[in-house]
Amino acid sequence: MVVLLALTACLDPIQKDSGSDTGDTDDTGSGGGVDIFDIRSGEVADGETVTITGVLVSSPLTRADGESGRSDGFFVQDPAGGERSGVYVWSQGQFGDELDVEPGDEVTISGKISEYYGWTELVVGDATSITLSGSGTLPTPPDLGDGAGVDWDAWESVPVTLTNQSIESINGYSTGRLSAGVNLDDGFVYNDYACRGHYASVTGVVFYQYEEWSLNNRTAEDLGTYTAPEVVDTTIHAVRADGVCGPVRLTDVVATAQSFGEADGRTYVFVQDAGGGEYSGLVAFSPAGFTAYEAGTTFEIVGDVSDYYGLVEVYVGDTGSLTATGTAEPVVTVVPDGITDWMPWQSALITVQTVTAVTDEDFGAVLTDKGVYVDDLLYGFDAQNGDSWASVTGPLYYTSYDDVPQFLVEPRSAADLVE
Repeated sequence: MVVLLALTACLDPIQKDSGSDTGDTDDTGSGGGVDIFDIRSGEVADGETVTITGVLVSSPLTRADGESGRSDGFFVQDPAGGERSGVYVWSQGQFGDELDVEPGDEVTISGKISEYYGWTELVVGDATSITLSGSGTLPTPPDLGDGAGVDWDAWESVPVTLTNQSIESINGYSTGRLSAGVNLDDGFVYNDYACRGHYASVTGVVFYQYEEWSLNNRTAEDLGTYTAPEVVDTTIHAVRADGVCGPVRLTDVVATAQSFGEADGRTYVFVQDAGGGEYSGLVAFSPAGFTAYEAGTTFEIVGDVSDYYGLVEVYVGDTGSLTATGTAEPVVTVVPDGITDWMPWQSALITVQTVTAVTDEDFGAVLTDKGVYVDDLLYGFDAQNGDSWASVTGPLYYTSYDDVPQFLVEPRSAADLVE
């Protein structure tokens, strides 16, 4: 979604055939004879006020902001279609029930051109800047095939179609990456898909946000036939190091610590491949909760690989399972000194040697001279700046604060803190 600016205007009902009204928009600049092609080709300067006529609404309102319950914009397109035929209409005050337009409506809009971090917008004060003048037929979204070699800038804010698209990855915000190299996002509606899922076709409006391109389907009907991925037998190492994603079956993985979680449910458990080492660990998560498992329990796990803000998980939902199969001694890996990239060790059971705290305890954690924290997720301890240990053992947890990665060694008992 577009980043929201401050609410600056009260919303009035949309004007019906009453002529152009710029509302809160600055009236400087003529804007005479300007069309969307002029705007998108850079012939209209950033900050110039224009009026465009006879354009067609090409999308519903973008998905409502959760806090206000209002949308901040919609898309319009020149009836001729083609490259550079679309633009985003953004409201300073957001749109509510006062804006009564739908795809195919013909409108006249007065607003100011804004280049918002590379995304061209037509900024209006409120719904009074938009006049409904009739209806028309939207151009058929052009078929861009598999998306290879497409100049996405030319199709910014235009509805297009891609064919034969697989979901190649899903990031921490549940956004899928299509095989065309652009995202499948939820600017209008939420979608339910899994990594390695496949769509016969995807139609959507092209967004540009945070330096990434995405297709945003306007309705569920914009998506072609979806084929869900099959469960594949794999290892944690393949998930972590090779990027295997979607529904997986992991066998002979071992819990490296007691299960933990909130309220009545043990909702998480650290697991790793039998041999341990780099890329051997992840977290199994179930919203329904687990039995109180202990370190050394072995499992077969069926679930979906997910990236929870950088923490790699296998999500055991309604169609998954976590089955205890026996016991085995989890392997502890003594990590080398001087590590600067801890990501390969995420969720693995490790020992860090000759560790010194360089901060006082804060929220149960102390930062160490190794660049990792010692934390109390699994075992409470007392420590302060200057305390040292011959070794600290535990699964390596990952979180981030203000987008700063933090790695935390989680001792399981007093025995894991060797003085």
